[in-house]
Amino acid sequence: MRKIFVLAFMALGLSAMAQHVTPLSIEIAEVKIDSLRSLYINEPTMYRASLNVVAQELAKNAEQLKGAKAELKDEQAHGKEMDASLKEALKMTAELKKVYSKEEGALKSMQKTIEKQQRKLTSNRRLNQDARDSYAQMLEKQQKELGYSLREVADRQRSIADLETSIQNWQTTLQAYKQEVVQKETELAQIEAIYKERLATLKAEQKSAKSMQ
Repeated sequence: MRKIFVLAFMALGLSAMAQHVTPLSIEIAEVKIDSLRSLYINEPTMYRASLNVVAQELAKNAEQLKGAKAELKDEQAHGKEMDASLKEALKMTAELKKVYSKEEGALKSMQKTIEKQQRKLTSNRRLNQDARDSYAQMLEKQQKELGYSLREVADRQRSIADLETSIQNWQTTLQAYKQEVVQKETELAQIEAIYKERLATLKAEQKSAKSMQ
């Protein structure tokens, strides 16, 4: 499981690619009542038709706002998912660092035990040469295996340290992304407020225009 985790997140080690929300590009239709009245002052039918044209433009704005809200919701969810993923990744890297440190300690302890046995063998003159040589070869082989294992642990420790740094870099990138999400949410609320204001103005004028002869 830990190997799978490391492989899954090693892609993070390449670089923390900047992420951005999709910018808003909604232009709310202007409701120029005074201009339309002046233009069609003696043509109530044309005036009502012109108001209907504005109503159609605002209807398009309503669809754009609906789409932007759905998009923002997805972006908010993405930020939350990535935040949770990175936090879990940091938690697991901390656990792996402890595991690797413990493994390194165990290997070094074994290494010291073998070195102690090697020193004892060197000082023991009562064993015959065959026994001494055989035991020495066994201890030497164990030392080599432990050396390989220690280098492997060191490599894993370096990899996990690099991964931890990469995750932290991604967290910094994510914070910038989340700020963009908040800013977009504010901008969208402002645009929607303008839309509602203009729609209310238009509806009031359409109601008034119905009584025009």
